[in-house]
Amino acid sequence: MTVGLSSCGIAAGAAHVFDAFRKEFEEKGLGVLLKRTGCIGMCYREPLVDVDTPGEGRVTYGGVTPEQVVRIVEEHIVGGVP
Repeated sequence: MTVGLSSCGIAAGAAHVFDAFRKEFEEKGLGVLLKRTGCIGMCYREPLVDVDTPGEGRVTYGGVTPEQVVRIVEEHIVGGVP
């Protein structure tokens, strides 16, 4: 999983989203690799989060808020349904 943390992402709240994912993964004991990246290229949709599942491809979520993190983790990461 990758969170865009360039200046546009940080200004839109991506650092809070990154921290929320890290906390959720730690609380649930999930061994998900959480990475930071620079500009993903869609500044108008920040914060951007990429979930890359081997064999299934990548899903990009835009406008992610810390409140949406639990749902993304439960439904997509754990449940397998984007």
